[in-house]
Amino acid sequence: MASVALRLPAGGTVTGMVVITAAAEPGAARARFTVSAVIAGGRPGTVYELTGNDCSAAAPLPDHVWATGRAGPDGTAELAGHAWTGVATDTYWLAVVPSPVSPPAGLRGRFAEGAAAPFPAGQAPCADSE
Repeated sequence: MASVALRLPAGGTVTGMVVITAAAEPGAARARFTVSAVIAGGRPGTVYELTGNDCSAAAPLPDHVWATGRAGPDGTAELAGHAWTGVATDTYWLAVVPSPVSPPAGLRGRFAEGAAAPFPAGQAPCADSE
């Protein structure tokens, strides 16, 4: 089991922390993931999502909504997600949407290993992935 808490990279007024948790048997091909976040600086009443995908070129799929939440009157929101299954060795990415920048800044890494790093706004999420 691996878990990592990371600060969202700058990409407008929204700031926050993301928690990525992954569980897999040693040597397993697949892992179970959950993603959640707490954000601030949002527009009151706006629904925010952590959207992401797998950087694998083998089977590009539509982006997934991994967590969602509505900003309260003070612009803060808790984004909660559900468990999903992915390839343990793949690189994944996520970003908060809506964002004033396209593509938005986000996090990319090997989530099953509890590893992720920021990528800047305006860059394709998988531009520098392995």
